[in-house]
Amino acid sequence: MTQDHSATRVACFSVHAAVDPGAMPRVLEVFAKESLTPTRWTSVVEGDQLVMDIQMAGLAEERAAYFARVLGRMPMVNVVLTSAKSVLPVEAVAAA
Repeated sequence: MTQDHSATRVACFSVHAAVDPGAMPRVLEVFAKESLTPTRWTSVVEGDQLVMDIQMAGLAEERAAYFARVLGRMPMVNVVLTSAKSVLPVEAVAAA
């Protein structure tokens, strides 16, 4: 019996912005406009930068590139770094 352990792609964004109270809601709005909720979100102020690390499970590579471009055009955003990882669905991990 063969088990399918298809991995889910997780798009990761590290958004570095000016320390501004409006930065987080504006970044979140980019995803909310597409009815998407981040799988994980952390933020920290490092010196004069607000660093937001965002993960979106199931986001295709093309869509992730689109979001990175949109985020990078925001006036308060200094840089957007992207990466991706694969995770096994919870059901596959439980069955293993």
